[in-house]
Amino acid sequence: MPSVNWIQYELVPLLSSPWYASMFYNLNEFRTKAFDRRNKHAEDKPYTPDSVALQTARAIVDHKMLVDPVEVGELSGPIELYRSHDGSSTSKSSAGTLGRCWFSRELMENLWISTAGLDPGLDRKSQFKELMRACNLVLVEWNAMTHIACMNVPDGCRIAIVAGKGNWGAMMPKGSSRGTPLKKTFTRQLSGMSTTPTIQYVVPIFNPSWVEPVTEDKSRWPLRS
Repeated sequence: MPSVNWIQYELVPLLSSPWYASMFYNLNEFRTKAFDRRNKHAEDKPYTPDSVALQTARAIVDHKMLVDPVEVGELSGPIELYRSHDGSSTSKSSAGTLGRCWFSRELMENLWISTAGLDPGLDRKSQFKELMRACNLVLVEWNAMTHIACMNVPDGCRIAIVAGKGNWGAMMPKGSSRGTPLKKTFTRQLSGMSTTPTIQYVVPIFNPSWVEPVTEDKSRWPLRS
């Protein structure tokens, strides 16, 4: 498990670059009380490279999001990242459009291609979403995966990321211990999860205007274009 201090130490100099200044301005200008509460951030204090790096590091470690080795760095555009979410749900546990966790277009393409040979009559889109859930270790309780969003980072732009494989430990109930029986509904979910989790990209801050919905009426769904 990566440490909070190490992730924060690696992220701060990246986020302190003038490149991210406009993103921090927008974050502080349009933040909401609900957003501050989710991040356990004081309403009277601005978000800074130090605070965002610490919040990101704590989220990764506290929620066991990634396993070692992790990589802290930047991705340069043009590049597309994807995430599934719950649409317009307002539930406290809902997965939103602008969350931290994303995955690559390459993975999206490979998952879609892998469902091409299904028997006639099977719902390819449903099978694709279940495969996406399994590879990314996403429990139903976290994310209904009814929608897909794309972050389209333009040419000449970049984003800071913490990258690593998904962590099976994140799915285990809090307070669980060896010998404690798990619910059958939960074990059924676990049985469908990938034993070789895919690479996840945790993105601390980005330009919300880069994110757009991937609608199912487009001929190249689930890809953006």
